[in-house]
Amino acid sequence: MISGVPIALRFLLLLGLTGTLTPAARAQQAEPFEEPPINYSATQTNDRATAINAAFRARADEIRSLPAKKRLQWLLDELGIPVESQLFVFSKTSLQRDLINPETPRVLYFSDEAYVGWSVTGSFEISVFDAKLGTTFYLLDQHATKDEPLLERSSDCLLCHSRHEHTPSLRTRSVFPDANGEPLSGSGGSNIAPSTPLAERWGGWYVTGTKAPFEHRGNLTGRKVDDFEGPSALPTRNLTSLEGVVDTRRYLLKTSDVLPLLMHDHQVHVHNVLSTANQDARIALHRWPAMRAILGLPKDAPPQGSCLVVFDSQAEKILDALLCRDEAAWPAEGFQSDGVFAAAYAKTRKPDAKGRSLRDLDLRTRLFRYRCSPLIYSQSFATLPKELHDIVLLRLSSGLRAFPPSPSFGHLAEDERVAIHEILTATLPDLPKGWGK
Repeated sequence: MISGVPIALRFLLLLGLTGTLTPAARAQQAEPFEEPPINYSATQTNDRATAINAAFRARADEIRSLPAKKRLQWLLDELGIPVESQLFVFSKTSLQRDLINPETPRVLYFSDEAYVGWSVTGSFEISVFDAKLGTTFYLLDQHATKDEPLLERSSDCLLCHSRHEHTPSLRTRSVFPDANGEPLSGSGGSNIAPSTPLAERWGGWYVTGTKAPFEHRGNLTGRKVDDFEGPSALPTRNLTSLEGVVDTRRYLLKTSDVLPLLMHDHQVHVHNVLSTANQDARIALHRWPAMRAILGLPKDAPPQGSCLVVFDSQAEKILDALLCRDEAAWPAEGFQSDGVFAAAYAKTRKPDAKGRSLRDLDLRTRLFRYRCSPLIYSQSFATLPKELHDIVLLRLSSGLRAFPPSPSFGHLAEDERVAIHEILTATLPDLPKGWGK
């Protein structure tokens, strides 16, 4: 017995396993984001979509009645999303699957803070980020009534978007599509991760802008799995634009360039890691007072036990994602895209006194010249619980300055580590006490 609590119970509490482990409780644990303190579906959002709804309440019907392309451009402008990020997906792998096929693909746009999807003649699908809830999902439906919000929160999106590490999240799938965009029966599909070889990416997506050949699964449809993998796989199909492939007049641009595809893969992964870390850390902090009382600790005692285990685990995952660890190899020739996205992406760069920025691209052997994701400036990172936020930054600072580097930083050359630390010191707000020491 310790502080009046049996050792076995104390052990369970330190692991965060409170309550009776009945089948009903285990079912609830499968979706912890619907339990306190997150209460995902029951909690009012406080994100960019919430602000747009408040600002345009009086104009909601006017905006819904705009022609589709003008409505899309209005939405991108309000969310700060560059049109140059445009991507096309022709696989039937989203909410409005009946509207999607290789002739009328779904179009995607994204920024550091938001994602928009649109299927021609359908509703606009929006993903933004809430400081407490993480990834949130909305629809802009032209047929909604005047009593409904302009951007209406969607629970239907959770049918697919809550199956990644028990947290509502984004998905970027590579599938084997048939001539109608339907994933081949029994072929499955996979979420694209940093380590996913380029040769296995973008099945069901259009890929344009590549000037040097490399293997990928974009632009292809097939009748059987063997058409996509193995010795009889179809050769890679490279396209410079989608003219003649789809009716590009219905969209804002004519391309689905390889560079925004690569950036989208990177950002979706980092955002998912941040969303999971955010919610897991908040759940751990929510449980800490009860564990602290049971352990007989004073009210000002800092988090210990399982709470620190969660922080440690999530901090490592965040650092791996931010520092682009275990990324797939690039083709020997690198990438030469159409250049449109690169120019738009650079508009929000934050240079240090030497003119260096985390948004500087490499494109020869990797995506970024300085491998620390610019999403470190995002609201998703800034609004992490302070305890976790500071742990990540202090480990980042010490890891970048250590010599020799730890395995987590060993993929970065010494001059790159020095440059990243100097750039962050000059450009990242709210650095914690102890940064650089």
